[in-house]
Amino acid sequence: HRKATEILERVLEIQTKELGEDDPAIAETLQDFGWVLADEGNFNEALEKLNRSLAIRVKNLGRHRDTAQTYKLIGSVFLQQGNGEKAEEIFRKALDITLELPNNDSDLTDLYGQLAQSLKLHGKFVEATKMHKLVLARLLQTHGEDHPFVAMSYNGISGLLRDQNRLDDALQMLDKSIEICFRILEQRPEEFEIMDLLVVTLHNRANILKEQGNLQAASEAFMKVLVFRSGRLGKMHFRTAETYEDLAAIYYGQGKIEDAIDAYAKAMNILREGLGNDHPHTQKLVLFLEVLMHEKNARALNEQGLAMKAEGDSEKAIQLFQEVLDIYKENVCAHPEVALAYENISALKDDQGLLEDAVAASAEALKIRRRTFGDDDADTKGRMEAHRSLLKRLLENRS
Repeated sequence: HRKATEILERVLEIQTKELGEDDPAIAETLQDFGWVLADEGNFNEALEKLNRSLAIRVKNLGRHRDTAQTYKLIGSVFLQQGNGEKAEEIFRKALDITLELPNNDSDLTDLYGQLAQSLKLHGKFVEATKMHKLVLARLLQTHGEDHPFVAMSYNGISGLLRDQNRLDDALQMLDKSIEICFRILEQRPEEFEIMDLLVVTLHNRANILKEQGNLQAASEAFMKVLVFRSGRLGKMHFRTAETYEDLAAIYYGQGKIEDAIDAYAKAMNILREGLGNDHPHTQKLVLFLEVLMHEKNARALNEQGLAMKAEGDSEKAIQLFQEVLDIYKENVCAHPEVALAYENISALKDDQGLLEDAVAASAEALKIRRRTFGDDDADTKGRMEAHRSLLKRLLENRS
């Protein structure tokens, strides 16, 4: 890039000397220069060059396709900067010109797509969705249903619907994209770009199912992603590891702690192979596995404690629940299982007539539940009522 900018600086110097500052050839060079600078991340200088190019084109060409193209490039730089509002303003100027031009189908499709991105960037999700649907309609008209661009457009609309929390509608869009990908692959099984799009779409679908709380369907969807990714990219690819992590999170949410440990271990082994033991991501998974192993042990002790409680051996049950607390306090801190252990101890202390100890344990449980789930959670509200009842009885006993 440095060499390219040096060459472009020299070309500009020669052109300006020979042609004057407002020649159309200089506008072309400035536009190329701006694009190179934007690609380097030098956005302010890129905008300076592109705006100079624009001024020349407006002066020489007026409302011309090349003028609209320069507006579009300026808008794309603002997009890269994350300035959606300014990008929208510039893209609309490009759109005003493009709508007047003949044979503008491909230019309009591209502009509608970029305008949708800028609208999304500054929170205008409904308008962005409408713009994406315009793009989709044009793509369907131009290419028909079974085309990669159509599948990608359905995916884009799905993302916007997801941003609006319209998750069922988002899933419908993804399902259309998936159907198109499968139909294309039936005809052209070696089209790897479509395979990659299919995997991304399946991954998006799995995440939405997870957001909806449909963990079983989400795990099945992530398994499909795993099959495709391991087959397409290899069993030791970092994207395969990413999918194992997704599955581990689902398994944990389902209470399948051993499956979660297994999935995290597979992800960790892939990252160790590819990134090494000392990479932060590898270390993060090592920590996750340590925490899960502690939790597995704590759950086993908790079950033993409940069994002892059922048999009437309160002292042994309290000892086991205390071991659960020790594990979590040392390794996990304010985990819901800690709250559960405190609640079990509170109940046993209450059975033994040790109301002060029962209230103290209940207070610790309530503190964790409020911090973790909030006051509006049903279980937190239930614990509040139980805690008030214990306090009331303790005060009555003292009086």
